[in-house]
Amino acid sequence: MSQGPVLILVAHADDTEFFAGGTVARFVAEGREVYEVIATNNERGSFELDRETLIADSRDREAREAARILGKKEIFFLGYPDGFLGDTPLNEIREKFMRFIRRLKPTTVMTFDPWAPFEPHPDHRAVAFAAMEAAGFCHLPLYHPEHRQEGLAPHLVPELYYFAKRPANANRVVDITPYIEKKIDALCAHDSQMKMTLDDIRLSLQATGADPGLFTMLDRDNYRPVLEMFTRGWAQKVGATKGYEYGEEFRVEGAMDLIREIMG
Repeated sequence: MSQGPVLILVAHADDTEFFAGGTVARFVAEGREVYEVIATNNERGSFELDRETLIADSRDREAREAARILGKKEIFFLGYPDGFLGDTPLNEIREKFMRFIRRLKPTTVMTFDPWAPFEPHPDHRAVAFAAMEAAGFCHLPLYHPEHRQEGLAPHLVPELYYFAKRPANANRVVDITPYIEKKIDALCAHDSQMKMTLDDIRLSLQATGADPGLFTMLDRDNYRPVLEMFTRGWAQKVGATKGYEYGEEFRVEGAMDLIREIMG
């Protein structure tokens, strides 16, 4: 793993905790500064039609609490409408991401995998491609030369961590065994979204005609047991591939990878 600052580029307030919360906690424990940019205003994370503003405000607070638990140094909100990043010009999002990269000079950028199969969320797809391009071109001075007027020099990103539900060609599993509790604690900080997650599971069970007895465990006011069961179960499955108790998987690409391939 690299040393130096880490920059996470995501769509929603809870994305990092779901996909990389344990790895972020590990980076912080290793002395790395971790920053996060959240692209949307998170206003659609509810099944209740009249809660857009309330949800957006609470999710900002929840994101800051999760950041405190994991030890992130600072988080930033771009405020784009939730669910509509796919309608935003790609180069607009890319420029904003590139600005943060040039400002913070990360040695690692973490974001969604643009090539992950079966990703249904347009916000995730939009962030993935904008982040990939921003990280890939931010060292070239003719991309947004106006940044120099703000003192933002070009910067080459040595390493990218791509995550997803099913990352394409995953090539690294990070041992998060000492940090699994922090990952779960940080997820639980997103109270509104964990309740929505249980509501979503309930709807899925109803739609598939599942045994009604399964519903007894879905108490939205006591979601931690279910969340912990799913989080530990998935992390155990991933970790077992490398002999770890708990793990998170990524596709990691580095600036030297192509050179190594060419030189054999």
